[in-house]
Amino acid sequence: MKRRLVFLSRDHDGLCEIVEMLNQPHLNGWRWWIFTGAAADVQRLGLPLASPLMLTNMLGGAWRGGFWGFCLGVLLAVFALTLFTVDEGLARTIIMYSLPITLLSFGAWEGGFLGLMQNNPSFDDYRPYAASNLFVLLVDVHAVDQRLLKKIMAMCNADQVGEHSRRMWGFPWRENMFNNAELPAKLS
Repeated sequence: MKRRLVFLSRDHDGLCEIVEMLNQPHLNGWRWWIFTGAAADVQRLGLPLASPLMLTNMLGGAWRGGFWGFCLGVLLAVFALTLFTVDEGLARTIIMYSLPITLLSFGAWEGGFLGLMQNNPSFDDYRPYAASNLFVLLVDVHAVDQRLLKKIMAMCNADQVGEHSRRMWGFPWRENMFNNAELPAKLS
């Protein structure tokens, strides 16, 4: 089970030290990204930035749009078949299958576009740090490696600001937890 631990590095030198520690060959299976307002500095160093797919609500919007599109398609197919007399055969099959699938696809497409215009609510707590040009590190690790990662980050003077793994409804294999670590009110 992977969890995402979120750390805050306040300066450029601390970030470089963290990168050296995380790029060791024996630390395999860890994925990490940096979320910051100073994206140019991070790109200059060749480090992975948090993608727009992570920072927007595109996946959530596509999932919701597809779900509601499919429900509307099934409802319309049931109404069409009850209101109009359609004999068994190709026309009935097309109405029963293509209407829900078409509306599912359109709903997922439209919901994804609408989700691109929304911020991911998982990152709302970290946006003030990124706006202050601090470096927020998102690290996905296995549960057994959490203590090692926390020790590495403590050696590099990085503060833990959160730990989370969100679960979408219907996916029981994802753990549902969220913990926001307390930090001093002063950002810098």
